[in-house]
Amino acid sequence: MNLAVVIPTYNEKEALPNLIEELVREVKKIAEKFFIIIMDDASPDGTGQIAEELSKKYRNITVVHREKKLGLGSAYKEGFRLALDKFAPDFIVQMDADHSHDPKEIPQMMQMIQGYDYVVASRHVPGSSIRGWGTYRKMLHSTAGTIARLCAGIKISDPTSGFRIFRRDVLNSVNFAQIKSKGFAFQIEILCLLKRMGFNGIELPTRFVNRNEGKSKMGITEAIQFIKTCILLLARRI
Repeated sequence: MNLAVVIPTYNEKEALPNLIEELVREVKKIAEKFFIIIMDDASPDGTGQIAEELSKKYRNITVVHREKKLGLGSAYKEGFRLALDKFAPDFIVQMDADHSHDPKEIPQMMQMIQGYDYVVASRHVPGSSIRGWGTYRKMLHSTAGTIARLCAGIKISDPTSGFRIFRRDVLNSVNFAQIKSKGFAFQIEILCLLKRMGFNGIELPTRFVNRNEGKSKMGITEAIQFIKTCILLLARRI
């Protein structure tokens, strides 16, 4: 079984080395071959250079240096396409670089995907936990998720989760040109598209830890795009 992991980065120099070390250790347990693709959006803090140094230590790391901050969704679309065309893995994982997602959960995600097309590590199913969020942040996240589900017509309880695994044939079937979101809203739009294509996903509990290093990339611009995408998805359904 071959596995590829796509990780977008922007100012993640503190978190990335520890994440990669742990990721390599965990993925070695389940994959005959694995590839890590780091999509860096010209991080001004030097994340791209750190990624290059990591690629020398771990030969199965590919670093893509993008010319500027082009957005999370744009990074995933380019990273998925690179993984499919260059490495042809059996499965593709997407995850954040800030260590909010636990690499130790990937083997369980691999077990869960049997019989399904994709798996979402969900913060809203029994057995999940969120560490480091206050009441307001939890309420905001829950509200955003509810709006996204209703507008997109999807049943996934945590449609904004960025920790997922897909079968190769699922992503190979996706026309990424149909996904207009360049930022955070990509997470919802691709789930909506997969549902329309007839693919089935499942959620599993996750232990989400709020970032300890760096700052959240979710600003006002991303929030506006998120709302616009939800409205667009609702209009398409109507």
